[in-house]
Amino acid sequence: MEAQPTLFRGGRLFDGRQFLDATDLRIGLAGTITQIGSGLEAETGEAVVEMEGRWLLPGLVDCHVHFREPGLVRKEGYLTGSAGALHGGVTTVCEIQNNPPLMETGALLRQKIADLRGISRVDYAPYGSLTEAALPTLHELKGLCPAVKCFLGCSTGAGGVKDEATMRALFQRAAEVGIKIVAHCEDNQIMDAAAAAAQGEQASRHDFLRPVEAEVQSIRDAIRVAGEVGAVLHVFHISTAEGGRLVAEARAAGQPVTGTTAPHYLIADAEEAAAMHENRFKVNPSIKSADNREGLRQLVAQGLLEGVGTDHAPHPLEEKARPYAKAPSGFPSIDLLLPLMVAVADDCDAMSIEAAVASVTQLPADEFGLTQKGRLAIGADADLVLADPEARFVVDESTLPSKSKWSPYHGRELRARPERVWLRGRMVHEHGKEPAAPQGQPVGPAASVLAEV
Repeated sequence: MEAQPTLFRGGRLFDGRQFLDATDLRIGLAGTITQIGSGLEAETGEAVVEMEGRWLLPGLVDCHVHFREPGLVRKEGYLTGSAGALHGGVTTVCEIQNNPPLMETGALLRQKIADLRGISRVDYAPYGSLTEAALPTLHELKGLCPAVKCFLGCSTGAGGVKDEATMRALFQRAAEVGIKIVAHCEDNQIMDAAAAAAQGEQASRHDFLRPVEAEVQSIRDAIRVAGEVGAVLHVFHISTAEGGRLVAEARAAGQPVTGTTAPHYLIADAEEAAAMHENRFKVNPSIKSADNREGLRQLVAQGLLEGVGTDHAPHPLEEKARPYAKAPSGFPSIDLLLPLMVAVADDCDAMSIEAAVASVTQLPADEFGLTQKGRLAIGADADLVLADPEARFVVDESTLPSKSKWSPYHGRELRARPERVWLRGRMVHEHGKEPAAPQGQPVGPAASVLAEV
């Protein structure tokens, strides 16, 4: 289906890094951006969107989500998860399977990519899985995914890497294949020691049981081993200021090490997380102190991390509401990504709106090789978000499209909710209405599968 040639007129255009002096943008039949300027006149047969000063942004790129398909769609699948993505302004996701079957072979990943056509409402680039079982077949994943995920610490659906020798073998093989590693960095021994020492209230404080030291030591070890074997390393959902600084320093020293954080580490602190009812802010890694939150905000504000990914990982509320020790970690958040990042900028004097929005558009797109995404530029995919930065709203979890129908942000006042969203030139979301039929396609390395079918 061809895109509708459309002129967007009279808005504030953000190109993925900064707001432009230009106010108008044109898209063509191919679903790409064909012209950016001011004072553009409508052409015969062209639709016109009068933006009246609203923001026109590139579709957001969420570089870290769990949609649990195949195998666990009762918690979230692509159909509902991608509807939530559009609600949050996201048009492209990089997704990691953290439930069986893990994406350990080329055949499994090809099948998943092909099966998601007609289901996903957004474009998608799934990651592969870096496990001991994947070592003989890891070469099959190159050219199919932007990176392979390695759980160095235990988390939902993963026990973590047991020792440094195992980590070295995994990193060595990824280096030989020439594929980027995306890592969950927490040290199991440090977490085990914290659990053994926990007394009283500490036994149900997630930030005590998964402390700062666990992440910092794991990041330090991962950077060292990656350097020794020549691996390319990206650290996911950094929750500590020191961990973020270690990544930034390694990159500044010339090592191919990068990282991203998540919105909750920029919004909440450990006290708020501990006080939240029904374990709604229980997540791995844990949400840390206000000082760590401030340090991470500074790193994002200065562009020293490669962006922000939600780590969207829903569970039914009846599971989250169990006693702390039995409640799973993770929560939904992709439905609110744009408003959450605007809220971070609003609450941080050092962070500009430009830095906040860049962290969920061009920065992650560049990091994971999605050259057509995350930017307003001639020839780029016409993935567009129209939002009124002045319009405020209160989060009502019952109206969110993703499956679990709850949110740790329920009742918060936010602004800049996406009003309309376009994917490759086709309008796929209008707030308050049913989303369009799924039109998502594999992108990046995953697009090679599209050519095979």
